Amino acid sequence: MQGSVSDVVLAILKKHGVRYICGLPAAQIGLIMHGASSDPDFTYVTTRHEEAAGHMAHAISRVTDTMGVCFGTVGPGATNLVPGVAAAYADSIPLLVMTGQNQAAEVDPSREQLQSADQLALFRSITKWNASIHHAERAPELVERAVHIARSGRPGPVHLDIPCDVGTQLCEYDLATIPPFELMRPMPGPQELQQVLETLMGARKPLLLAGGGVVRSGATAEFRALLEATGFPAISTIMGRGVLPPDSVFNIGSGGLVAGQCVIDACENADVVLALGCKFGTFTPLSKEPAFPKPAGQKIIQIDIDAESIGKAAAIDIGLVGDAKSTLQSLLGMLADAPESQITSDWLSSLKKSQQNHHDSVEAVANAKVVGGGSVLNEALVARAISELIPDDAITIIDGGQAMMWGTTFIQADDPNRILADPGMGHLGFGLPFANAAKLAHPGRPVICVTGDGALGLTIQELETAARYGLNIVVVLLNDSHWGMYKPFGEMLNNPNFGTQLTKVDFAKIAEGFGCHGENISTIEALPEAFQRALTAGKPAVINVEVEYTPHPMDFMWPGVILHGFQFPEPEQARMQAIA
Repeated sequence: MQGSVSDVVLAILKKHGVRYICGLPAAQIGLIMHGASSDPDFTYVTTRHEEAAGHMAHAISRVTDTMGVCFGTVGPGATNLVPGVAAAYADSIPLLVMTGQNQAAEVDPSREQLQSADQLALFRSITKWNASIHHAERAPELVERAVHIARSGRPGPVHLDIPCDVGTQLCEYDLATIPPFELMRPMPGPQELQQVLETLMGARKPLLLAGGGVVRSGATAEFRALLEATGFPAISTIMGRGVLPPDSVFNIGSGGLVAGQCVIDACENADVVLALGCKFGTFTPLSKEPAFPKPAGQKIIQIDIDAESIGKAAAIDIGLVGDAKSTLQSLLGMLADAPESQITSDWLSSLKKSQQNHHDSVEAVANAKVVGGGSVLNEALVARAISELIPDDAITIIDGGQAMMWGTTFIQADDPNRILADPGMGHLGFGLPFANAAKLAHPGRPVICVTGDGALGLTIQELETAARYGLNIVVVLLNDSHWGMYKPFGEMLNNPNFGTQLTKVDFAKIAEGFGCHGENISTIEALPEAFQRALTAGKPAVINVEVEYTPHPMDFMWPGVILHGFQFPEPEQARMQAIA
């Protein structure tokens, strides 16, 4: 084909199955906007803020079989994209970022034109790869490389910077030169897998761990088959939620530390851990000094598609490079000839007892209905009630903050593609753009966003995007009028001016101002009918639920794990431990 660089960019993306493109109007890449918005093969969306476009592209890559694309203009458009792209990078999600740029002759080094920015440097640390298309004849090569790098190995965002003059120049390209992308599935050799099986089956207290790589590989069925074939207890990371059936007797907890003391007990007492597609992040209590040191004699087996991830964040005994799906298929095929399991008879039952203790503790909080004898609903009660209302076919997004703690505790899913979060960056405010993207891709399914007032306030303008495109999502807002997770810090320091207290905001009225349905409720009895009205409103809906900040049983992980080494003054340190 012959066409402008912008035409060729879109043709290559279409060849590779890209269907969704999100961004904010950008004159410098106006031809790409024109082409995408005019082509019925693309679903083209403009957001109210570039950050939301990054989050939407991230979510598209999670809920479809394609890769999301986002774009922004030179300078402030590019800088506004950064939070959304960084979140995708932290969660290893493939997407393509396109930024407009000033004329090729005016950059590198810059002549300080309007909105001038070094956008390659800006995105370098939050993408797998990035490049500027300085010459039209290289455009096809660079776009093909971008797509391949984003989706290969450990996936992640890539970035192309396109000078405005180059984007309009002509180039030629035969689309058949490189075939449509196909996922490569490397796996370890038979001898390596035999070593894994012998180590695992010889364990007295084995533990299986599913990470986000299992989801990205489409290996949920294979992981569940291993679970049933071995009868070994298992946990998952937050990115691996939904891999373990919620009602499985072998499921000890999904969501890392947030899933309770039972997960810590499993990780501390296991003698062999088989971790698939797991990067051993902060929420995984394995080999994490000083809070969770690796026990003497424990063996950790890590299988990951990315060689650089092996042993990067945990002390690994056996590290193998392999795709989760192909590796699990091979392991399952070898199980028939594997040694007999040496698992201790009471290993699983001891962990289930610990899990039950955690379940009882969170249920007790919810059953209390309020915090400390007050009159406002507690967050546990509301999260539990929401979990009972979510339709079976819904896609649920759990935003960050305290809504994440209680939402993750009570809202379970039997399919990893039905539950979305953003744990890598610990972001606030991704929930609404995620929900918009999920509804865009799956208009016939209910999409529920559970969020807090702090998080929703960061991207609330995207309610207008939802209304404009008819994305009839349901937002359930736990509104405690605080930056909830930081409330204990102000109390610890006995400082009322710490800055965590927020104004009481009528989010239902704000929603109506954006053309959405809005309701305020303050009793748990009102939630079911309000939820049904929201589902059938025929427009995006916000249910603003007044709650009080509610401590979570696992809050101790903040001072003990995430802030280890932070030197609190002695009296404040004692108060912090008491609050946690």
